[in-house]
Amino acid sequence: MSRIEAEERQFSLLLALVDTSVGFTKQELFTRVAGYQGQAVGDALERMFERDKDALRDHGIVIDVVQPPGDDSNQEARYRVLDGVLGSPAELQFDAEERDLLDLALRVWHEGGLTEESQRAALKLRADPEFRGGLPLERTPGRTSEPSGDGAGPATATILQPRQRARESAFQALKRAADRRREVVFDYLKPGERMARSRTVQPWATVLFRGRWMLVGHDVGAEDSRTFLMQRIVSPVRDRAARQPFEVPADAASAALAKLEQIWASASVGVHALPGSDADIRLRHRRGTTEEDGLLVVHHADRHLIADEFTGFGSDVAIAWPAEQRELVRQRLQRIRDAHAEHREEPAS
Repeated sequence: MSRIEAEERQFSLLLALVDTSVGFTKQELFTRVAGYQGQAVGDALERMFERDKDALRDHGIVIDVVQPPGDDSNQEARYRVLDGVLGSPAELQFDAEERDLLDLALRVWHEGGLTEESQRAALKLRADPEFRGGLPLERTPGRTSEPSGDGAGPATATILQPRQRARESAFQALKRAADRRREVVFDYLKPGERMARSRTVQPWATVLFRGRWMLVGHDVGAEDSRTFLMQRIVSPVRDRAARQPFEVPADAASAALAKLEQIWASASVGVHALPGSDADIRLRHRRGTTEEDGLLVVHHADRHLIADEFTGFGSDVAIAWPAEQRELVRQRLQRIRDAHAEHREEPAS
């Protein structure tokens, strides 16, 4: 029997899981899926099946597991992929500029260390025959292999290369732990605190809200659900087997996003912005911003994050209300001033 490559076997498994409404048991899959057929049922085949399931989950495919009551052996569990979780909408099309941006994003993704995810995303996108992956995408003087047109050899070109800040590096570890239902431990620095505290969390989902990645889960120490901003995680994320198996609420991600939307809608800041300034342009075009009595009313979901943003605008903004937000910005500006004063201070002779 010819060897079935892992990708082909996993694709065959996916087709089987999609083509059932009630699910298949492992034994049924072992007799149906190319790559499993004809192999001796044992530990090696079981491990292969587990690896293939993990590979599909890493592609973002949700495998539904139906466990019969009283079956502790996991042999009668049924596996399926629910209808509607696969495929791209027919109306989803990318123009040339969007494809270039997607390619740039893949390069950033790769440079950021998410190599496996980058490769998988590249495979999906490059299935589109019009996707021009591999474009040079960094604006630096360079040489191209194209002739200049005057016979003088390769032309000087403007090349694009991605730049990426090392932020939210915990994303990959947290996403994997959530997919595998493994407990995570990390140090978390809350705003206003000098020392980070260790947190033990049962991860439920990673969500993106207003451009920031967050972890939704159960804080074991607090014995309550929590949402953690990934950029406040200040240590490597360690995962481990949970001491007690935990269930993930079916609506964990959507419920967390709905709560964040409520916070965002109810929290606002009145801001004076210098007309025509970068602050004025950015804040005025921010989603949900309105203008009242000459003030820009800006919504947010975290007073510390918005204070950081306002501080970055410097003298181009002045906070009208609330007083608490104005004080947070003042404290940040004072720390910057003090830090500069210390830097300029000459040592005594």
